[in-house]
Amino acid sequence: MEEIREIDVPEINVVVNLPEVAIPAAPPVTLQIGVPVIDLPAFDPLDFEPEVQAPKPSAPKAKPEASPVSPPKIKLPKPAAPAATPEPKVETKTLPQQVIEALPTIPQVTTVAASSVIGVTAGLCTPFLLKLVRPIIKKAAKKLQKALGRQPVPEGVSARRALQRSLRG
Repeated sequence: MEEIREIDVPEINVVVNLPEVAIPAAPPVTLQIGVPVIDLPAFDPLDFEPEVQAPKPSAPKAKPEASPVSPPKIKLPKPAAPAATPEPKVETKTLPQQVIEALPTIPQVTTVAASSVIGVTAGLCTPFLLKLVRPIIKKAAKKLQKALGRQPVPEGVSARRALQRSLRG
């Protein structure tokens, strides 16, 4: 048997050129960079202790007596206070009575029913009306064009061929 040869694997020099890591030593929030750009006022809680004492009320000064030249004062009668209006009484109604009062009246019901019937009927009849009205409008348009001296546009293949043959002469 043959001997197994020894396999030589050369060494591979692996050099990884990694970029330099740019991680700062401390997070930027804790660095003392300088004076803040915005100067926010600090919170000052309210002080409930009075700093200034209110002045004490003084005795009222005596009024000088009326001179003989001044006109006499006329005392007007005081208007009587308006009589107190009694509070309105709130009526409590039973449930059947509240339901009966909440129902619409007969004229209201008939108005709403009539308008809804007209709307639904118009919506359902529109395709039928178009089938009826469209041919009438087309005939009227053709007659109007003939009266004005214009030749109407031929409808269908046979009408178009007949028009082309008549134009040849």
